[in-house]
Amino acid sequence: MNITQSLKKWGNGTGVRIPKKVADAAHISLNQQLIVSLKGNSIVLTPIVEKGKKTLDSMLEGVTPQIINGELQWSESLGSEKYE
Repeated sequence: MNITQSLKKWGNGTGVRIPKKVADAAHISLNQQLIVSLKGNSIVLTPIVEKGKKTLDSMLEGVTPQIINGELQWSESLGSEKYE
């Protein structure tokens, strides 16, 4: 994917806007921190992935039907939640 963008003044620095389809393809999101590095004459942006950030998949990793014990009743039924 090749897209032409211009370098623009942004405050006291400069910036390039990253098109949404490029950000989506690179799996980066708004406010995500990036490492900016140089390789030859190329500027490389590398997303920083937060270690230890919990996702639903990581929290459910290793959960199997065999280790799920079903429902728990913590107290007596108090009202209309009781069903038969």
